[in-house]
Amino acid sequence: MPEGPSVRKFHHLVSPFVGQQVVKTGGSSKKLNPASFQSLWLQDTQVHGKKLFLRFDPDEETRSPGNNPLPEPLRKGESKEEAGDQKQTLGPDSQNISEQYSQPLERVHSGDIGSEYLRGDDPAGGAERWLQVSFGLFGSIWVNEFSRAKKANKRGDWRDPIPRLVLHFGGGGFLAFYNCQMSWSSSPVVKPTSDILSEKFHRGQALEALGQEQPVCYTLLDQRYFSGLGNIIKNEALYRAGIHPLSLGSLLSPQQLEILVDHVVEFSTDWLQGKFQGRQNHTQIYQKEQCPAGHQVMKEAFGPPGGFQRLTWWCPQCQPRLPPDEPEQVQPS
Repeated sequence: MPEGPSVRKFHHLVSPFVGQQVVKTGGSSKKLNPASFQSLWLQDTQVHGKKLFLRFDPDEETRSPGNNPLPEPLRKGESKEEAGDQKQTLGPDSQNISEQYSQPLERVHSGDIGSEYLRGDDPAGGAERWLQVSFGLFGSIWVNEFSRAKKANKRGDWRDPIPRLVLHFGGGGFLAFYNCQMSWSSSPVVKPTSDILSEKFHRGQALEALGQEQPVCYTLLDQRYFSGLGNIIKNEALYRAGIHPLSLGSLLSPQQLEILVDHVVEFSTDWLQGKFQGRQNHTQIYQKEQCPAGHQVMKEAFGPPGGFQRLTWWCPQCQPRLPPDEPEQVQPS
């Protein structure tokens, strides 16, 4: 699934729509009825780790559109956007696609909201007004355009991905959500002390977790301590810190753990800044056959017993294992 830097970029793309009303809806979601968003107002958006939270209300608040703050790491000179992330004009086929994924526009008066739209899956009738969005492996948000097929599927069909949810706003633009799970909650589940891209990230808590008697590659993916950290960041931070993924945290020195956390934050922040500057994310070890030093890279799926196993790339020479007494029976990348 998209890691913290990507979700923070999604948050930035959604932010200009805050303060606008949903005027038309569409999408393939069966868990949440897209029509339940009709006439609601997007009032706020927050991000935490790999999750995005959007607040919808039935009434307009006294808030100017687009005035909500930018994500924390992007407040300093990050106004540049990737080309194509927010297109102001649509392609020649955009109207047909928009109609295909949108339901007919209905005129709804504010006084009719109570009888027309306050149903079981609608947030306006109760306290659950925050939409929690969790993205799948290829999850994304598109602004003012729809995703296009980049290759044929197994049957040879060039079918464009179908959005789970499409929200058209009174300002004229729209958002399309792909490959994501959505649910309502009464408040955003936010714990900034564990978010690797938050200014409130708690290094002490992270270091204490890493010092456990278990492989550090398990701990790094634990969202309780490293929210937003995914497989790419895990591989890159371990390589740059010179630490074998299966090294027990309890055997690493405090300095090694400090260096590892430094690389987690540094790589994540650089990745995020690169998204706003149009730079490609360059990895040194992830999905590579050789490391920057020219050594052959090894690859294996690691994970806690009975837990999810994640592919891991590492260099046996640049990242010696602690303890070194167990032979590694893995295949070269």
